[in-house]
Amino acid sequence: MGQESASLKKTNHSGNAKEQPEYGCVPSRFWYSFFGAVIAGGVLKRVFGMKLKTDKKIRDLPGPLVIVGNHPSFIDPAVMGIALKGRPINFVAGEFLFRKKIFGHIITKGGCIPKAQFRNDLRTVRAMMRVLGRGGVLGIFPEGTRFTDGHSIGFENGLASIIKKTGAGVVIFRSHGAYMTWPRWSESSWRRGRITAEFTEVLPAEKVQEMSVDEIHDFMRKALVYNEYEYFSDHPQVFKSRAPASGIQNIANICPRCRKLNTTHVEDGKGDKSLPKEHRRKKNLIVCSACGNRVIMNQRGFFEPAGPEDKSFPDLHEWAEWEKTIYEEEVAKDGFCLTEKVELFKLCNGHDHAKVGEGVLTVKDGVITYEGTECPPESGIVYKKGKPDPKYRDRDIPRDAKPVTKTYQASGMKGMLMDYGKFMELFDPREGAYRYVPENRQRLFEIQSVIMAMKDRKCDHR
Repeated sequence: MGQESASLKKTNHSGNAKEQPEYGCVPSRFWYSFFGAVIAGGVLKRVFGMKLKTDKKIRDLPGPLVIVGNHPSFIDPAVMGIALKGRPINFVAGEFLFRKKIFGHIITKGGCIPKAQFRNDLRTVRAMMRVLGRGGVLGIFPEGTRFTDGHSIGFENGLASIIKKTGAGVVIFRSHGAYMTWPRWSESSWRRGRITAEFTEVLPAEKVQEMSVDEIHDFMRKALVYNEYEYFSDHPQVFKSRAPASGIQNIANICPRCRKLNTTHVEDGKGDKSLPKEHRRKKNLIVCSACGNRVIMNQRGFFEPAGPEDKSFPDLHEWAEWEKTIYEEEVAKDGFCLTEKVELFKLCNGHDHAKVGEGVLTVKDGVITYEGTECPPESGIVYKKGKPDPKYRDRDIPRDAKPVTKTYQASGMKGMLMDYGKFMELFDPREGAYRYVPENRQRLFEIQSVIMAMKDRKCDHR
């Protein structure tokens, strides 16, 4: 197909052919180089305090080339693109980003490739091979999802197989401060700080030819191990926010003192004279509603006990790792069973989700089961930006819904799409992805941890 220009692969609603670039096309000069790199890149550098230096040796490496980065934040592609200034990159991005009408069109013309999270996607593999086959640059974050607690995430060897087949060179890219600037759990968006980045290691194409797939995978896995809290322990920095801890209760949801589940919430420290003056700020206290334990989030993003009787971990990574041990203990008990009322959503019209039913989600013996109701998406209540669309909110779902049972095996899961404090998605190979919204949305990290603990137990018993 020559230079991967445009292909007639999409149609509009009238059925007429509509010219669109293929996924993985040569990035548009306007949308990638001018709008993306010059305009959007300049704005993002100023807004997020990016201090990035381009490396001419990396920029001039011959293709095909794979830039492999850690994935702490939403803005990682922008950080990588700015650091490789002047050289277009085909980024692999979450499929959900392409559901947004305008933004999806822009990033497609910018050469982005959609990837369904935590499952095999042949469409993605073909597009990646296409980019590398023409000697292009592929930008990818193989962990597949952003850091939950500031620490890197493991990944499988599929990318290593593609690198081996195409003979591409590999460059490791690592950023610092992107997680602290815009943590995944934050309900107050980004905070003012500084982001730096660096190219840390290069695996030349000639070396790739000598290595096995497992060796290539092991090289990338080790090179991407990273803990943002360890980095900023050695490089202290202030990250300013009007509500620094807002949303963290959805991850740090077990009290360190009384060990009760889902009892934490965030309160204001402003006006509290029992606190040191520098800690009297809005939404910076994590408080247990059961025992009253109080933890301060300081301006560097770390934790401190608010008083002599309070208990805390130094950072979110240690807190979350401790919580996982508790969930593992619970799962190991005979007769363990987790249940939660949920609302069921399904994608409709390619962009929005519709509520199609409600029921109970049960996690037991390595199986996740939904028992409840479901109606067709076209009969459901369409939601936009988390709220029912007024045009559809009066629809009578029970009238059109039927009783259903859906099951998912924990052992077969590579991961789950999670928006902590909001929803989770589970994938059915026959029916696609279903979105579950729990009655107590703080339980999402618990549900995820329990499922992954069950998966690990199944693997250990084989």
